[in-house]
Amino acid sequence: MRIGVLGVGAVGGWFGGRLVQAGYDVVFLARGETLARLREVGLTLIDEHGERSTIPVKAADNWDELTADGIGVDVVIAATKALPGNDPFPQVPAGAAVVTTHNSVEIPYLAAGRFGEDKVFPGVIRGFFIHTGPAEVTFRPGPMSLNIGTFDGSTNDLVGEVIEALHTAGLGGEQLPDIWVDIWAKAMFVANLGALGALADSPIGYLRSEMRDSLTRMFEETEAVGRACGVALPEDIVSRTLAFTDAQGYDNTSSMQRDYTEGLANELDAQIGAIRRMGQKVSVETPTLDLVFGALVGRQQNHKD
Repeated sequence: MRIGVLGVGAVGGWFGGRLVQAGYDVVFLARGETLARLREVGLTLIDEHGERSTIPVKAADNWDELTADGIGVDVVIAATKALPGNDPFPQVPAGAAVVTTHNSVEIPYLAAGRFGEDKVFPGVIRGFFIHTGPAEVTFRPGPMSLNIGTFDGSTNDLVGEVIEALHTAGLGGEQLPDIWVDIWAKAMFVANLGALGALADSPIGYLRSEMRDSLTRMFEETEAVGRACGVALPEDIVSRTLAFTDAQGYDNTSSMQRDYTEGLANELDAQIGAIRRMGQKVSVETPTLDLVFGALVGRQQNHKD
């Protein structure tokens, strides 16, 4: 099995790098400064203890070069960001399956419309990974996994191979029979923490204490939309997500929040915007999400002006 990594940022760099360290055939599609550093120096991973490791990898800006040895790519881990106006799947080699890792309840459907449901495996990443420079990723203490499933809940041999590779590389992950539950549970946590954190310009520790009521309402609205969309979320999903929030490091922030704070293109629309759009489709009101989203968009627009 040859694994392609599309997007060598925090997620793509960490998971792809760990798979290379475990001896798997992994190729990286990159460009610009990232590609130059991958070729000249390698991929640098910094673990939770601050230990650095730089590993040589095979990288190029096109799949033809990456498969010039006659070996095709079986599966692509799509670790790009879902940014406004950007294609989250700019290049996928013909015939390859795609694992989506985006923090968006919409992206798997968009991918399926393009490649077909049988070629798209929705995935859920958990972990605090920080892109600290071109081809350099830092992992902060906490969870580290990639769960993967299929659209119809069926077992897939290729997904099984990827999960086995993840475990061999010391990365967690499961092939889930209902990946949609995990997708919405992840969105409940990361999208809402990122948006409220951006609005308050504060880390997770502040949000779970000083803004707990607002955070809880955002969780509850997300739950209501997910259920209306037919997702079988656990009855205690809100309390479970709050408990998970309480267990995280005080200073942790999401990549969307960091991008927003730095004035960069960000995934606000792909995360909170997507939940709101899904809510509108199933006639579920989301007043707190609307307020937070509107405030962030307004502030962002004012900064541009």
